[in-house]
Amino acid sequence: MSILKQEITVSNVNSLKGFFPVRTKSSDESFDWGVAQGIVVRNLYRKVLAKNLHVKDGDGVSYEKFKEVCRSDFGKRLDDMQLWEYLEDMYFSRDTFYRIAPECLLFKIATLTSSSPKNRLGDLFSSLMQNYFNESPERMKRNFLEQQVVSSLRSQNTLNDFSESRYSNGIEERPFLPFLTAYFRKDIAFLSNHPAYLIEHLEEFLKLYAYLYTAQLGLNIKGLTREPSSRPLYFIMENETASLERTDLQRNGHRKVSVNIGLIFPYLTMAETLINVEPGDTRLPLWEITSQLTQSDVPVLRDYAKAFAKHRNLTTKFENNNQDPVYWLEKLLELSTLQFGKGETRAAAQGKFVRTTEVELCGTFVRNRGRAGKILVMNQDYLSLLTNLAVGNEERLRFHELLDEFRARGVYFDKKSQQSLIKFYERIGNVERMSDSGDAVYVRKTV
Repeated sequence: MSILKQEITVSNVNSLKGFFPVRTKSSDESFDWGVAQGIVVRNLYRKVLAKNLHVKDGDGVSYEKFKEVCRSDFGKRLDDMQLWEYLEDMYFSRDTFYRIAPECLLFKIATLTSSSPKNRLGDLFSSLMQNYFNESPERMKRNFLEQQVVSSLRSQNTLNDFSESRYSNGIEERPFLPFLTAYFRKDIAFLSNHPAYLIEHLEEFLKLYAYLYTAQLGLNIKGLTREPSSRPLYFIMENETASLERTDLQRNGHRKVSVNIGLIFPYLTMAETLINVEPGDTRLPLWEITSQLTQSDVPVLRDYAKAFAKHRNLTTKFENNNQDPVYWLEKLLELSTLQFGKGETRAAAQGKFVRTTEVELCGTFVRNRGRAGKILVMNQDYLSLLTNLAVGNEERLRFHELLDEFRARGVYFDKKSQQSLIKFYERIGNVERMSDSGDAVYVRKTV
């Protein structure tokens, strides 16, 4: 049975519903990292606010309702309720409250509806999690008062089990980047076993993986016949200079990613056009679709390619007798890209997609360094986070093993940056040098 739709008709619309959070009409409000954190915590602990707290009038309403639950629970234990106002000041300012326990972040999605565009960023991380959750997460050590707040939070009056689809549209996704998915699951498991560190660094963690996913998707998007793998992507530390002589930064840095970002929307929308996916189904990545095509699919792909070219008024040459389905898929992807070319009516929409991607998903790590152009820069906070993730459950790693862990996640450093890394680790005191040999340098985590 063919993986393709039985009938594929040309439409004026290029629809993107999966594998990437940006749309041609995305607004700034679509990228709410607080909502993304709430969705990840919901998936990680499989908990959601109870229905009596899950309101549509603003997260402040849910927050105030929970505060009343805590007040009532404390009232059963306090001799003097005048103490409540002090407890309220200590634990119920917004910044303090979200740091009490990871589940407090669920209040950030108290008003989230399934149709909200804010889901799309969370859907990206749901896809990377692939239904992972921690059945027995580590718990933070707390004093009596904090523990009482947490007990009220984790009661059945506040939290219910969450067993629905993690995706807002009800459609599961097979990993587009299996190697990155595996490391995201490994790293979120590590964070969930260090809950205080999770609370402090979850947003940074998500921004890091959002960029790595975007970059590696762009770098792998043309690889139709093989499973994606980590492609070289070079960063520098923020205090380093980015000279033109550092060829790795020039050849395999963000400028290469920028070129390929323009392929993401055309390729993904064409894939969605070819395959019929309904709620309850599983969406396949483009490279898996390619692997399931057979020669019997050639007539459908060929006819659609010709109809698409005619409808979009695009000029290309066809090998009409070619019986390779991958050839015809490649022609369709070429046509899908051409429709957004300079001077075409859809060019503005594509430009909006690329700009939004650059700003919302790439902006944290991209810096313009004069003649060197756009360079990937990692500051000390992100480097410390990445180091802790890479060391993970080990006490320490040899420096070259640490670099291997970085590369596996899509983060590369050239020789000059590697020297700066060692100096950074020595400065913060988490390096052990057994000898002058580079192989005898160990790096410890700081968690």
